[in-house]
Amino acid sequence: MSDPGFPDHWGWKFTKNIHTKPEGPTDPTSIKLHSNFVVLVTGAVKGVGYNIALSYAKAGAKGIVIASRTQSDLDKLATELETINPGISILSQRCDTTKDSDVEQLAKATKDKFGRLDAAIANAGIISKYITKSDGKEYMPVGIFEDPDLPRVIETNLLGSWRVARSFISLLQATPDGPQAFAVITSVASHMTDSQFTPVAYVLSKIAINRMVECIKNDHEGIGAFAVHPGAVLTVQTERHHETQLGSVWTDLLIDDPGLCGGFLTWLTKEKKPWLSERYVSSNWDVEELEARKDEIVEKDLLMFRMNV
Repeated sequence: MSDPGFPDHWGWKFTKNIHTKPEGPTDPTSIKLHSNFVVLVTGAVKGVGYNIALSYAKAGAKGIVIASRTQSDLDKLATELETINPGISILSQRCDTTKDSDVEQLAKATKDKFGRLDAAIANAGIISKYITKSDGKEYMPVGIFEDPDLPRVIETNLLGSWRVARSFISLLQATPDGPQAFAVITSVASHMTDSQFTPVAYVLSKIAINRMVECIKNDHEGIGAFAVHPGAVLTVQTERHHETQLGSVWTDLLIDDPGLCGGFLTWLTKEKKPWLSERYVSSNWDVEELEARKDEIVEKDLLMFRMNV
């Protein structure tokens, strides 16, 4: 990967070794989840979410809840999960995380079917729509004035994740023999202080998610809460970024394996990791180096969002 020149305090290279694919301890085929492990993945049918679901199947999850707005895509994913893991039990349900009733019904169905939940992955998310300027070229919006899509992005990314937390944390708490893990997909964009790279709506939604994770950990006993950067992955939402104003910057950056985040999450949620709870973590980081720095991370309160004074 070419160095994007991000500031050190963004944590882009927090570990010496940076990974672009799941390997070693984050290879889901090398991970053994406990025999009753049940996981929820929202936004499960495309991109990062799709590969997260596949990773949990490879790691031997006993049950998986997959949610999306499109039933036909859910049916296709369910077939693939069963091919990977013939013993897996699947709850596949349409769910729009911008609707309270959809998320509440999904939580009820999860409890009715499995009676437990080990990990909830709030993945569903979007980025602002491109805008067309006078030259006829499409751009990602820059600044407040250019981004009329801000309410939709906040509603989906932040409030959608909040709805998942509100409906599923109680089931996680009721599963004390599991990791009780709540992971929200954030982004390195949460460190940005302008919208030259990603639209302001996306930046705002992700920095708010990071703080929400801190509150969840501190307000809800037993829950391990994590804000997870999924890596720089080419997805349906990012596949045309190279055509916008930053051009080849995106071509050089979006090279991570789509399964990177899924593999990282199977490692992260396999068992309780209180030393990483409430923190921002990146799927690119080397997990053996992270574990070696466990005491330092806790003692220095690293990977947290604080104001310098």
